[in-house]
Formats: sequence, C-alpha cells, structure tokens
Amino acid sequence: MGLFIEVIMATIVVETGSGSTTANSYVSEAELTTYAADRGITVTGTKAELLIRAMDYIESKDFLGTKKTQTQATMWPRYGVMVNDYYLSSESIPQLLKDAQMETAIAVGNSVDPLDNQARETSKEKVGSLEVEYAPTARAVTFLKAVDIKLAKLTHRTNRVYRV
Repeated sequence: MGLFIEVIMATIVVETGSGSTTANSYVSEAELTTYAADRGITVTGTKAELLIRAMDYIESKDFLGTKKTQTQATMWPRYGVMVNDYYLSSESIPQLLKDAQMETAIAVGNSVDPLDNQARETSKEKVGSLEVEYAPTARAVTFLKAVDIKLAKLTHRTNRVYRV
C-alpha cells in the first residue's frame, strides 16, 4: 500500500469591491505577473502564496474610512475615504492598494518579508562587559518605502500627537 500525500495549493479569491466574504487578495496572480513584467522584475516563488503573505501585511494597516460591510473578509472596500480631495468609490479597490500588495508580494519573494522578526543592525559589539551599539540608521523593522508611499493616502498617519 502506497503513501498518499495531498498537496493543497493556495487559491486566490480576488476582492473586486463587492464585499466578498471569501476574498483573500486584491489582485490576481496574472495581475502580479503583469505588474512585475512591466517593471522588469522576475517574481520568485509561488505567486498565490506571495500574494497571501502580502495580504497579511497589508491587512494589518490602519486604513481610513469604514469597511463597506461587517461580514467582508478584507479591509476593503471602504466608505468615507478621501484621496486628493475626492471620495473613493466603495464599489472598487483603489489601484494604490493593489500596487502596494504587489510590491509587498515581490519583496516577500525576494526574502524581504515585513512580517518577519527583525534583528537590529549593529555597528559595534563587545563581549567583555557586554556592549552593543546600534547603527544610527538601523530600523527595528523592515521598511518597504514603495509600499508605504502607495498606502500613505489610504491609511492614518502614525506619528500624530493627540491631546485630551
């Protein structure tokens, strides 16, 4: 009797603006392929898995507005989001958001996963009497500038001071 191993591949269900209860991505694998090819980038890894991992990061953001429905699987579509003085449609997914997911998927495929635990970069280390000095520009987390630029208009600013 032989051993049977079932391999289950990730399946992408694209949110189109309907408020799907089963969606797990804002873009398809084909969209990721085109986006990368247009920029001369080769996608490494299984596209569906990269898109889902990218969604894990994108969905952790504090977006403007309110989810369209309580039961939708993803943070978008949303009501009440204004970009460049115009309200975005609650029936669609912003291109900036799609681009940010694809940029994140490409980064994950290149071993730059913003959800990985990050070690601080050190410029000095001493064992006797234990001394560690962090590089002045070291970040505690991975920073994906291309992703953050795309999400900036869709998310709350995190460096605000609130007085009560």
